[in-house]
Amino acid sequence: MTQLDRRQTSVMTLIAATTLWGFFSAGLALFGSGTVGPAVALGAAVPLLVLAVAAGRGPLRDLRAHPKTFLVLGFLEAVNITLYAAALAIGPTPVVVALHLTSPIILLLGALLGRRRPLDARAITEIALVLAAIVLVSMRPGTTVSTAQAIAGCALAFGSAVSVAALITLVARASARRGDPTVAASLQLGVAGVLTLPYLLVGTANPGQLLIEFGLGALLLGPGFALYWRAMRTTDAATAGVIGLNEAIVAWTLIAALDHASMSIWLLAAGGLIVIAIVLEQDARL
Repeated sequence: MTQLDRRQTSVMTLIAATTLWGFFSAGLALFGSGTVGPAVALGAAVPLLVLAVAAGRGPLRDLRAHPKTFLVLGFLEAVNITLYAAALAIGPTPVVVALHLTSPIILLLGALLGRRRPLDARAITEIALVLAAIVLVSMRPGTTVSTAQAIAGCALAFGSAVSVAALITLVARASARRGDPTVAASLQLGVAGVLTLPYLLVGTANPGQLLIEFGLGALLLGPGFALYWRAMRTTDAATAGVIGLNEAIVAWTLIAALDHASMSIWLLAAGGLIVIAIVLEQDARL
């Protein structure tokens, strides 16, 4: 397989992974309990772990061989879940969602500062498109909160975006050195699930809701992570960050199809800008 073929395959695999995540996000928004964390993370991890063991891949062997890598990845995943859930609970929802989408900007700026990407018209256009989309998302009507709550919520949301950017960067580095993407994805999610178990003590989810979240993790989140780890073997972090915005597009589209009141002209316009940015990024990497 040529380098061009590998890049094309990676891009398509990333799109498939983030599409699964979009279905997951929509399902969680429509049917979840708000106790985001252990149920979805463990739901995603357990089937992958069972599959890995059944195939003789030895996830515990990988964990013992690289404990620091998977503990850090699981910790960052848990931090991302915790910060984003807290931000949604106390901050203005539209602005929180918009700030959570800033991870591609963080990654692109990092690539430019590190001279891994040239500061050309394409890079400037992508950054401008994503920033414009974020502004449009933040213009959606939302509940009124106090100034202190708004500041705290925005700080937590930006923290979650930083943790997402760090996760993408670390997965890009680790995927080339860790043999099986299914094992790696299961360990990342399993550690995150264990670290977020305290949510069950303070959450209000009933067993039925937890079962739904576990199922969404198993059917959509876990397979998406396995595909993501596979794609990241030949994909840089900045590219993955931009294409990762496909998750938001898919989620918004599905939610709008099932709940028309949730969609607005601002989200439609933001979605269009993100699609253009993804197309530009895909074209740049092929």
